[in-house]
Amino acid sequence: MKIFHLSDLHIGKVVNNYSMLGEQEYILKKIIEDVKREKPSAVLISGDVYDRSNPPMEAVKLLGDFLTSLAENDLEVILISGNHDSPGRLSFCSELIEKSGVHIKSVFDGKHKPIILTDEYGPVNFYAVPFIRITDVNNVYGTDITDYTEAFGLVVDSMGLNISERNVLLSHQFIAGANFSQSEEASSVGGLDCISKGVYESFDYVALGHIHRAQGFNGNRIRYCGTQLKYAVNEVNQNKSYTVVTLGEKCGEKLCDIDIETVPIIPLHDMISVEGRFEEIISAELNENGIITENYAYITLTNKDYVDNAAVRLRKLYPRLMSVSYTMREKNWNFDINEADTENERSPFKMFSDFFSTVNNGEGMNDAQMDILNKAIKEVWGE
Repeated sequence: MKIFHLSDLHIGKVVNNYSMLGEQEYILKKIIEDVKREKPSAVLISGDVYDRSNPPMEAVKLLGDFLTSLAENDLEVILISGNHDSPGRLSFCSELIEKSGVHIKSVFDGKHKPIILTDEYGPVNFYAVPFIRITDVNNVYGTDITDYTEAFGLVVDSMGLNISERNVLLSHQFIAGANFSQSEEASSVGGLDCISKGVYESFDYVALGHIHRAQGFNGNRIRYCGTQLKYAVNEVNQNKSYTVVTLGEKCGEKLCDIDIETVPIIPLHDMISVEGRFEEIISAELNENGIITENYAYITLTNKDYVDNAAVRLRKLYPRLMSVSYTMREKNWNFDINEADTENERSPFKMFSDFFSTVNNGEGMNDAQMDILNKAIKEVWGE
C-alpha cells in the first residue's frame, strides 16, 4: 500500500511580511500532479494545516481546493490538527466531508476507531491523534498525569492495537532528540512537551508533524516529513520534500516490510542566503528581468561600515528581499568596563556614548540621538 505523508502546510503563513499563499498553491498543485501519476491509496496530513487558528479566507479556500482535488482521485485523505490549528474550525462539517473520503480528526475525545484500508496483504489500520496536551489526556480519561510520555502512552494503550495487523499512526508531537528549525515556535517544541519515541514503536509507521526538518527514527518508521516549503533563514540549505511510504506484508507480530522515499519539492521561488560585501553583492549578474534573483533572499553584509540605504538599494535587485544584517567581523568590540569604572568614573550617558563611538568607528552621536539617550536615562534613573 502506497501512502503520501505531508505535514505542516501552514497555509496562510506570512514570512517577513511576504504572504506564502502563492508559493503554497504552487506546490500543492504539484503534489496533486504526483497523486494522479503515482495513485497512492491514502494521503496523510499530520497537522498544522493552517498557520494560525483563525486563518484568512484565502487560506481556507486553498485548503478546500486541495482537499477537493485529492478526493477526486479515488483515495482516502486523513488529516489531523496541529498546535497552530483551531480544532473546532478545522472539524466543521467533518462528518459530511468524510463521505467523500476525507477524514478529519481535530478534536481529541479519547475515541480511537481506526480508518481501515485494505490491499493484497490485508487491512491497514490508520489511527489519527490530533495535537494533544497533558490536560487534554487528563480531562478525557480522568487522570492526573504530569509527564508527556506517560500521557501519550495511555493514549496508545487505549487503542487496543491488533499487532498482527498493520497499524499506522498520525501524530503531531515533539519527540525527544528531534532537530527543529527556526520557523517552529521555540516555546512549543523541545521543552517539557517532548515524548519518548518508545511509545510509538508498536506501529508499523508513524506519520509525524510538528517539526519542520525532515528526519526519521527507528529506521524511518517513525518519521517527520518536514515542511514542504522553507520558512526561515536556517532552512535555506534544507532540501524540502514529502515522504512516500510503501507498506508491504506483515509476518506474525513483527513490523511489516516498509519502503521510504523522499520526493523533492522544487518551489516556485526558493529561499536563499547571500553573504559578502555590499559592493560585491550588488554587482552580481542581472537576469533577463534586470534583477539578480526572484528568490527570497536573506542578505548578510560583511562591510566594516554600515551602508547607507542598503535595504532600499538591494531590494531593486532582490525584489523578494527578506532582511539585511551585518556580521561586523572586522570590528574589535573589546570593552574594559570594570566595576569601579561602571559605578564611579563614568555616567550611563558616557558609557553608552563610548560604546556608540566604538561600534561606529569613532563617530559620535548626533543631537537627535543624544536627546533620545537623555530621555531614556531620565525615565530609568530620574533627573
